[in-house]
Amino acid sequence: MNDSDSQSPEDTGAADDQSELVRKIVNSLKQGNKIQAIKDYRESTGAGLKESKEVIDELIQKYEIQMKSGCASMVLMTLSTLLVLFVFCGR
Repeated sequence: MNDSDSQSPEDTGAADDQSELVRKIVNSLKQGNKIQAIKDYRESTGAGLKESKEVIDELIQKYEIQMKSGCASMVLMTLSTLLVLFVFCGR
């Protein structure tokens, strides 16, 4: 008897649920929705925020997903540039 014969239908259902969760999370990540992916993982597994973020970061690396730079990064960069220009040009 091999291992697949010893699995109960409940085990197979759990594996299907897990693979569906991974597909859902990977799809969210490919759309640039990292926060939604973390929320989905937390809701489905009951894991904490830190653990969920670590799992999502591992999935990003595993599937080589290129995450887009967020809007906050652009705002910070723009403000930093303006501050530098103001300091050096304001003299």
